[in-house]
Amino acid sequence: MQYPAKTAYLGALSLFFSAVELFIPTILPFFRIGLANIPLIAALGLPFQDFVILLLIKAVGTSYVSGTIFSPFFIMSLVQTFISGMGMYYLKKASGQWISVYSVSAFGALLSDIAQIAIASLYAGSGAFALLPLMLILSLPSSLITAAISKRIEIPEIAITAVSREKGRYYGILPFILSAIALASVHEVLLLLFSAAGCFIFQKAAGRKIRIWPHIMMFLFMVISSVLTPSGKVLWRFLSFPITEGALSAALSKCLMLSASIALSQGFSKVIAPQQGLIGEVLALFNALIESFHKQKGTIADKVQATLMSEMQENNIIKQNNIPVFTSIAISAFLITISLLNYLFL
Repeated sequence: MQYPAKTAYLGALSLFFSAVELFIPTILPFFRIGLANIPLIAALGLPFQDFVILLLIKAVGTSYVSGTIFSPFFIMSLVQTFISGMGMYYLKKASGQWISVYSVSAFGALLSDIAQIAIASLYAGSGAFALLPLMLILSLPSSLITAAISKRIEIPEIAITAVSREKGRYYGILPFILSAIALASVHEVLLLLFSAAGCFIFQKAAGRKIRIWPHIMMFLFMVISSVLTPSGKVLWRFLSFPITEGALSAALSKCLMLSASIALSQGFSKVIAPQQGLIGEVLALFNALIESFHKQKGTIADKVQATLMSEMQENNIIKQNNIPVFTSIAISAFLITISLLNYLFL
């Protein structure tokens, strides 16, 4: 397998694990297990330039999947990804076989936590460093989990060769970028609701099946996570936990943003052809993984394992529809209009 193809597949795995992690509730706000780092650990043997490209794909792609791109959290993701990634890369290169992948992963988690807290302190003050010990305690076991999973990853040749047969198209990149920027700038719940509806319509028009249940589960998990950080007026109490207006509003906003981002990404995966450079291949492979994931049965862990072990046969390959240029331009114009309304009136 050529290294660019391997880089594309590992980049798609980062997006895939990032999407899966959205369904896992967290103890602390913005804390994640770090499943998206699994492909980075598996890629420590790549040439330097390909590893740097993979870091960029991971930082940008996972931020878009989580709905935090073009926000301060994107800067945090970008910085901590490159600091921890380069730290792991050079530690592994310098140590060779003397240091295990588990130690390398733990070292990367340490660098990531320090970078994240340092950047957060620029916004929240030096008091943010009080969270560092707790984050280190939580990150250590998660880094060992990601290292263990990375050792089991196999890259199927059929996934790359099947995608590379498609013929490319180029008109989808600019509308995709404009749509992502416009969507990320919307914050009001009502406007996010309209934006999400437009993105789902676009996804349907692009020929991608809409699965509502994962979005419902995502909302429920976000509500549970938000209950741990109550804010605003207390509406009612569930056992001893206060259900607050601010927490529910934040959960709904995050869920609408993420749902709209995923729908937009899946829609544009049918517009941006796989042959269209590295970005197109990553998007096509990511959506093939997501499509395979939804076809599996069992728990989230069972579905992930089945997805990674299954070969992407012809029926899993993303087929391109003849989508009119107007369709991709229309969703961009719609989201830009919503963004302007949010800025001018709300």
